[in-house]
Amino acid sequence: MKKIGFQMMPFLAVIMLVGCMQVPVVDENAGDKDEVVITSFDECVAAGNPVMESYPRQCNANGENFVEEIEVPVTSSMTEAEAKVVAETSCIKGGEALGVGSYNPNSKTWWFDANLNATKPGCNPACVVSEETKTAEINWRCTGAILPEESLEESTGVTSEAALRDAFAAKYPDYAQTLSVEIKKEADGFVRGNINFAQGEAGGYFLAKMTNGVWEIVMDGNGIIPCNLSQQGFPADMLEDCAN
Repeated sequence: MKKIGFQMMPFLAVIMLVGCMQVPVVDENAGDKDEVVITSFDECVAAGNPVMESYPRQCNANGENFVEEIEVPVTSSMTEAEAKVVAETSCIKGGEALGVGSYNPNSKTWWFDANLNATKPGCNPACVVSEETKTAEINWRCTGAILPEESLEESTGVTSEAALRDAFAAKYPDYAQTLSVEIKKEADGFVRGNINFAQGEAGGYFLAKMTNGVWEIVMDGNGIIPCNLSQQGFPADMLEDCAN
C-alpha cells in the first residue's frame, strides 16, 4: 500500500499544479455594459432619454442635444435655398443671420433659427417661410409669460378697436355714428379685422398697421388682398388668403 501511494504522488502533484495555473476569465467589457455611447437622435430615444416635442424633435442625453433628421418630401415645391432667400429678405437685417432650415410638411413651412439683434426674454426666434404664399414672418417661440412693451391702450387709455373706429370715422364721415370695428387678429402693431358701416348693410375686412403710434388703415373693402403687403411687415397668418 505504501508503494502504490508513493507512485501516485507525482500524478497528484501535476493535478495540483495545473489547478494553480488556471486564470479566471475576465470580461473586458464588463465595466462598459452600463455605458451606452449615443451618437444620434434615434439612439437617444431608444435609450429612454426625454424627447422635446419641438420641430424637429430633440432628445437630450448627458447634457447633449440630438436633433431628429427630417427628410424633406419630394412634394415640396420650394427648396431650402429658395426659402432662405425669402427669409433673408423678410426676417433679417444688417448683422443678423439665419441658421440651417428644416421643413414641416404638415404646415408646408420652412423654419430657420434666427440670430436677431433685438431679442425677447425666454424666446428662441425662427423665421418661418410659407411654401404656399412665399412669405415669411418671425415666430418668437417663447416659453412662459412675456411682458410686452407699453401698448397704445396702456399709454393713452384707448383700445385698438376704439382707435381704429376713430380712424374709419375720419375716413368715412357719413358713417361716423353707425360704423363698428371688430379685430380678428392683432400682433406687433399689425391688425386684421372686419368693419360694418351700418346695421343691416354689407361690410368688409380691413388691414391696418401702427405708424408712429397711430393706426394707419392700409386696406379695406372686399377686394383681393395682395400678397406684397408682407413687405410692409404684415404677418403671414393675416395674408393667408392673399393673391399676387
